[in-house]
Amino acid sequence: MALMLVIVVSSIGLLGTMTALGMVDYFAGDLPTIDQLQTSKLTQTTRILDRKGNLIEALYHQNRTVVPLSKISSKLQRATIDTEDRSFYANSGVDYRRLTIAIFYDLTHHSATLGGSTITQQVVKNDVLDTQEAQSRTISRKFHELVLAEEMERRYSKDQILALYLNSINYGNGAYGAEAAAETYFQVHASDLTWAQATFLAGLPQAPSDYDPFGTPDQLAAAKDRWRQVLDGVVTVGDLSSAAAYAAYNSDLIEKMIAAHKAQAGAHNPLTAHFVDYVEQYIAQRYGARALYEGGLMIYTTLDLPTQALADKWVKSGVTAYAKRGVNNGAMLVMNPNDGEILAMVGSADYNNAAIRGQINLTGVDPLGWRGVGSSFKVYTYGAALQAGLVTPASLVNDQTGVIGGHTFNDWDAKHEGYISLRVALAQSRNLPALWTYRQVGGTQVTTFMHQLGVTATIENPDGIATTLGHDPISMAEHLAAYSAFDNGGYRILPHPVLKVLDVDGTVLENFDPNASHVQVVSPDLGYVMTDLLRGPVKLYLGDLGGRPVAGKSGTTEAYTGSIFIGYTPDLAVAASLMHIDSGPECKSGYAYLATSFPASGWQCPTGVLFGENVGTSVWKPFIEGYYSSHPWPAMWKQPAGVVTRMVCPYDGGTIAMGGYNEIFLKGVGEPRYPCGANPPPGSAPYKVPSVT
Repeated sequence: MALMLVIVVSSIGLLGTMTALGMVDYFAGDLPTIDQLQTSKLTQTTRILDRKGNLIEALYHQNRTVVPLSKISSKLQRATIDTEDRSFYANSGVDYRRLTIAIFYDLTHHSATLGGSTITQQVVKNDVLDTQEAQSRTISRKFHELVLAEEMERRYSKDQILALYLNSINYGNGAYGAEAAAETYFQVHASDLTWAQATFLAGLPQAPSDYDPFGTPDQLAAAKDRWRQVLDGVVTVGDLSSAAAYAAYNSDLIEKMIAAHKAQAGAHNPLTAHFVDYVEQYIAQRYGARALYEGGLMIYTTLDLPTQALADKWVKSGVTAYAKRGVNNGAMLVMNPNDGEILAMVGSADYNNAAIRGQINLTGVDPLGWRGVGSSFKVYTYGAALQAGLVTPASLVNDQTGVIGGHTFNDWDAKHEGYISLRVALAQSRNLPALWTYRQVGGTQVTTFMHQLGVTATIENPDGIATTLGHDPISMAEHLAAYSAFDNGGYRILPHPVLKVLDVDGTVLENFDPNASHVQVVSPDLGYVMTDLLRGPVKLYLGDLGGRPVAGKSGTTEAYTGSIFIGYTPDLAVAASLMHIDSGPECKSGYAYLATSFPASGWQCPTGVLFGENVGTSVWKPFIEGYYSSHPWPAMWKQPAGVVTRMVCPYDGGTIAMGGYNEIFLKGVGEPRYPCGANPPPGSAPYKVPSVT
């Protein structure tokens, strides 16, 4: 009898008496504006795009993109109306005849399988009533729904109501609204749906979980049966011929849809997974998780997808090439050295491989991914010494066994070159000269220089000279940014993932300012000298790359369990690494071991040794060559006025008129003051040259 009361109340049209009109006024106060329905009630999908506007990933709690009715196929509009509410354009928001039939069916069959709600009622239930009321089955809730449906028809046009419905309804598999459904099931826009696609989608909202074509065989069978029902209905109304419906149903639509679904990546596309994680963290910190997953943001990132694919290719190739040495992981970071824009980020060789902890981002944007950088740390030692005027590129540095700080040190290969120039020592990555120079400069000055360049890591024991061998974990991203300061004229930059952020209305929330993080931390003169010195390792180990403007340095971590090559051109900075993660041979000839007791028999694990040069030749160099095969090479760095060239002799860096070699110096800082044979280290008195009798 209670349900029959609804029929009686409904049959009077709700608005036939003043009492009913008063009820309308009371309930209609809950009705939001059309703008409120479209923006605050409808959560929308955020899209992460590459620098050229290509989609990288969509983020959502409910996958939805609101589009105007004009961008939703008329085929889907007709199929939806034919299926859900054939009298949509004629009724007042409530189809009383259909409602009465549905109620009678419920009473006689003791079930609620025959729906009586119009499209307008469904909009009210889904987008106006709160969740608790919408799910209740009380008389008051139904009456509230009917009143609001009729009032909605008075306030809004049919097209506005249909657009609300088609943008809000659940189509299953996380897709809310027609645009998301078209993309999820068919990888097309809602405006491009065919009759076959439109009729399939039109049947899903009735029970999206039951009709999941990607679910169990029973769900797939139910989806096909529901599709047939929709096609029959569209034919009955006259919107589609029987022949067209038959052709649609017997097409390979579902088979193709399922195949495409299986081919799609999981939660993250492994190619860009670490970068997406980084962007998610960045946006959530600035705008909050709700804006990230519900706000419909358009995030234009710095990533270049072709460059990302190239970086991923060579990291995987390097891991494969050195698998016999125990290598099972690697990483690469590529950025613009002039503004910090991240062009590629490969955080591991396999994001989904738990055995290598693949979800840890080894590019160092998370401290979990910080690693030792080996001899690539030496740039901070030599850079600080050059800046202080304690050495020059021509200075002779000690590559002999000696006692430093109470410890006797040998070099990594048990060879000793005697006194060699700083330039040669850096190019050959000799350890003893770096240890002596670190002691000369002092740990505080070296670490201060490093921090000025943007490396934030805390050095465990700055007074320990072995710090210059790079065993302390630091961020690859910060390390690469620090190298970039030598490249870009002395400016500290911050690695940055985002170019622009737009909200759902197209308002710009953030626009990347390439000069925002620029801070002059070293002189362009010192940057040029360091760059010129770093061209040495490239020439020695990578074959000079045809005389191109390339500079870089290798690094090998303690016990040879990992290696890095880090370098740059005038418009590209790249760091690449290979390593063992929880596996691989244990090598007992690491830096600490070699420094005190190099074994007479030589290497203890020759097949397990991994040098930074290995990364340079197998990963870094082929990536650079591949990148510049489709990009123009930049011009060579120009020598600034604050850097002078002098001809010097190889014995002590003193001046000589002929027979020496040309070397560069910081003008007024450590220039050779005396002739060959009498030129002391900077700041020292000249040697006394004995007279010849």
